[in-house]
Amino acid sequence: MSHFTKIQTTIQDLNLLKRALTDLGLIWDTNSSNVKVGENNQQKIDIIIKQDNFSHIGFVWNNNKYHLVADLQLWSQPWSLEVFLDKLSQKYAYHSIIDETKKQGFEKAEQISQRDGSIKLVVQRWNY
Repeated sequence: MSHFTKIQTTIQDLNLLKRALTDLGLIWDTNSSNVKVGENNQQKIDIIIKQDNFSHIGFVWNNNKYHLVADLQLWSQPWSLEVFLDKLSQKYAYHSIIDETKKQGFEKAEQISQRDGSIKLVVQRWNY
């Protein structure tokens, strides 16, 4: 029995999503229209992560946010779904913060990875 699931995320920016997935070492593609997700499900996908078992993971835009779509019974990633979503959210937030601080004239001065997995960022801006 398939466990095809659609999970709402807080992700709204496709470019930030792509960078976050790349940071996680995942290979993704955006040149897909309808792909097989799960045993018998076809889904229009905006971004796809192919799995060796051919039950691919996708992200679908719903006019507000991206949804993760996957057959959870056939999940074949190095992390559990919960850990994957946590790591993806962290990388997405990181890139969002970096982009926003750049828009405001800041640049990254220091980045420190904490023992708990969090990241401490120090940004600076020079006023002339």
